[in-house]
Amino acid sequence: MPAFTVMTFNVRGAHFDDGANQWLQRAALNIATIRQHAPDLIGFQEVHPANLDAYREHLAQYEYLVGPHYNDKEPYQHATIAWNPERLRLVESGGFWLSLTPECYSRAWDTACTRAATWTRLEWIEAGLTLLHLNTHLDHIGEEARREGANVIVRQLQQLGHAGEPIIVTGDFNCPPNSAAHRTFEEYGFADTYAAAGNHAAALTYHEFLGPAYVPTEQDDDRIDWILLHDQQQCLNVTACDIIQDAAPPLYPSDHYPVLATFARA
Repeated sequence: MPAFTVMTFNVRGAHFDDGANQWLQRAALNIATIRQHAPDLIGFQEVHPANLDAYREHLAQYEYLVGPHYNDKEPYQHATIAWNPERLRLVESGGFWLSLTPECYSRAWDTACTRAATWTRLEWIEAGLTLLHLNTHLDHIGEEARREGANVIVRQLQQLGHAGEPIIVTGDFNCPPNSAAHRTFEEYGFADTYAAAGNHAAALTYHEFLGPAYVPTEQDDDRIDWILLHDQQQCLNVTACDIIQDAAPPLYPSDHYPVLATFARA
């Protein structure tokens, strides 16, 4: 059966002052990591214009949907989606904000900044299957904002989804699997692909450019970057899901490890 891979990756915006790990120093390693694992579909978070410029130049094999801007000052960030057009064909796309008025740039609850989501409907060409992919970045401060943001996403997906169509959600959720946001997705029938692939131990995805030396807080003491699947018709099987720890210390591709899931046609 054919298979395809999906990556979620908070790439750490290019306009932050990260010392030895500033974007110009680690861009080549970041790009090499993506090229090495060659995902067919990517949900990027925290993309600044300079990140996107580098991807378009050095990962030109992908097509890109930038998505609505978020954060509250320039340079804005984007939850950008990239896909391999040789395997996936864009059908339609859009985006919205995580607020009480998702159709316009806005914020709500205890969020520290404006947040957004980007979505694509794609045809997996060789499998003859259409799927919906949504990519997002929940708030890093507000627990209510994360919970309510997850609810906004689920409601929007219910409006966007077609009957029987698999839905894949990628993102930096800024909270671990025991959180209210994760439970919200579970209650609506989403499976966490990391657990579905047989991984059950706690595992970090955020590491602050410290790799294994990072000492986590309660908020990030387990995976905060997830790939979720809603698949009522069981069109897809999750065959693997791994946290990619490629690095060349003291350089790291990002302050987050990317997560890579493999889906096979059922």
